[in-house]
Amino acid sequence: MSLTALIRERRSIRKFNDVPVSQGLVFELLEQAERLYDHAEKVSLRYIYAGTPDSRNRLVDYMMEPMTASRLGKLIPDKMLGIFKKRFVDIPAHVIVIAETAPDRRRSDQNYADVCSIIQNFQLLGWERRLGMLWDTESIIQNEIFFKRIGIGEGERFVGILHIGYFDKTPKGRARTLAEKKWTVFQG
Repeated sequence: MSLTALIRERRSIRKFNDVPVSQGLVFELLEQAERLYDHAEKVSLRYIYAGTPDSRNRLVDYMMEPMTASRLGKLIPDKMLGIFKKRFVDIPAHVIVIAETAPDRRRSDQNYADVCSIIQNFQLLGWERRLGMLWDTESIIQNEIFFKRIGIGEGERFVGILHIGYFDKTPKGRARTLAEKKWTVFQG
């Protein structure tokens, strides 16, 4: 498959089947994704892998904790919370991606952008192997409670959680805004 076709056909997957995802495969694809990203400066990042039933349960509890502690979250029926939890616990693998920050903003932003590029490479490499992913950055998990629980330390920045699994059906593509509609010519 050509790179253009691969990029065009890749989709975010929200519904996974129950086929296990090997930790070794995830590690191999992350290593390949890092090697494909060629940049003069070293990219500083780390991953937290949750692929066992216990680790997935704990991760989902950490994800839900800020939501259930909120005033609005306390109104959500237990049955609904159970459905939410099961949906995420049943996903075969999760990878939390954390970027190192730097004393100056430019270097911090550059490292964050580099890490995002690696994640994109990882998603494309996974797609080649029929491995689907969803890059999750929902605002509900963007909070200090969750960050503390997963062990984000001083000098680190949350990039997202990749929910990973095999899938049975490829979602339809959605309409994209053409680049020319976002195009402005600078008049200086």
